[in-house]
Amino acid sequence: MEVIEYKGLWWVPSNKDRKVAGILYHIPGEEIRLELIGTFIPDASNSIVAIFNAQNEGIIHGQDADGRDITLFESICNITHKGKSEFSTSIYKARVIAVGMHLDGLDDHRFFKASVKIPELSYWLYPATVQQIHVDEENEKSLYVKMPQQPNEDREVAKTKISGGFSVALCRNATYHSGNFSFKPTFEQYTSLTIESKNNASLKQFYERAVDFERFMSLATFREVGFSELALFSKENFFTVGKEQVHYHPVLVDTVFHQNPCAKKIEKHRFIFDYEQIKAEYQEAIKRWFKNEEKFGAIRAHYLDSIDYHGPFSYINFLVVIQAVEGYGRRYLRKEIAEYRKTLPSDRKSQPLLEILQTVFRQYSDVQIINQSTDLEAIVHTRNYHSHLLPQKSPKAVDGFELYDLTDELRKILICCILSYLGFTNHKIDELTQHSYNNLFQ
Repeated sequence: MEVIEYKGLWWVPSNKDRKVAGILYHIPGEEIRLELIGTFIPDASNSIVAIFNAQNEGIIHGQDADGRDITLFESICNITHKGKSEFSTSIYKARVIAVGMHLDGLDDHRFFKASVKIPELSYWLYPATVQQIHVDEENEKSLYVKMPQQPNEDREVAKTKISGGFSVALCRNATYHSGNFSFKPTFEQYTSLTIESKNNASLKQFYERAVDFERFMSLATFREVGFSELALFSKENFFTVGKEQVHYHPVLVDTVFHQNPCAKKIEKHRFIFDYEQIKAEYQEAIKRWFKNEEKFGAIRAHYLDSIDYHGPFSYINFLVVIQAVEGYGRRYLRKEIAEYRKTLPSDRKSQPLLEILQTVFRQYSDVQIINQSTDLEAIVHTRNYHSHLLPQKSPKAVDGFELYDLTDELRKILICCILSYLGFTNHKIDELTQHSYNNLFQ
């Protein structure tokens, strides 16, 4: 991963006059490390005093050699002194960085818009902004590359109002780089996400919504999606071209706890669905996704954890999925489960998890990827053995390849449950899964 360096002066907002020289090292998604020659401590008479008075900083401001304003958030301090040196060195490891503006906190309401780049998004919705035109005039072949200038409203796709006074829109983009003397011009087209707020909002609020959308993309693509760039825009941070054109400087944001883009090759045919396949349902689905309903949150999180097995497959992967399916039944199918129980013999011993699974599988009896002959009792006994740490394993509990196969059946059911929550009919779910070449559905 590339290391980005910012050489400049740094200070804390409470003591703006004490500026300390240093270098900021930034590895996107991994590390934000500021190394200072000296300290922020004004009354430290020597290096030893500085070491014992070291303190973490909520906010650090800086300006690099190119004049860029930088803010670091939640920085942990370590001050060291070596040998006979007359000065200390300070190392701050921050959790969040904003390049392009000085901010007073993560909840500082100063932004009206964000632009988010997600590598998978251009495959999910093809940008179609660069046109290649081949001309054959009496065998004299020519190639033209055309980038029509489109107004924002034409480049935006499916702008949707979501809760909290925000809106999200898919945006088709194109850029042109002439290169040296136009000898090697390059064209780039991509689809990005635009998030706008009715009123000024904070870095934290925009970040949370960007992460929510990348989670939606994880559902759609069945891969661990992470954005590659989050740029915020403030009406305080602008420049003008001519008399009327106002442009806003981007404020680039990164954190050490955000997931980097997936390194695996993007294979569109492995997606569960793309935009064109759910065009009619997209806006309603995205509204429900952004509702952030508390009782749906854990189910969604468990699904995201089940997308990719980190390390060797184990019973933990199985427990994550079965807990999500059980939770969905308890929270969203209570009426259906109660009706199903009425059809069972009155003297039958209650088996809550088995009844939940039977009800959930019945809900998707018309979805072809769901194997209605799945051994539900094996799922129950396996869950009880591993979840409750029972001293003795039931003969019906499974392990190895059988457990792997049962987990895959549950993953299919979980996908159906989440799509149902988002408003998709069983017919639509069946259509989407039948047209996907994802290995899970084969």
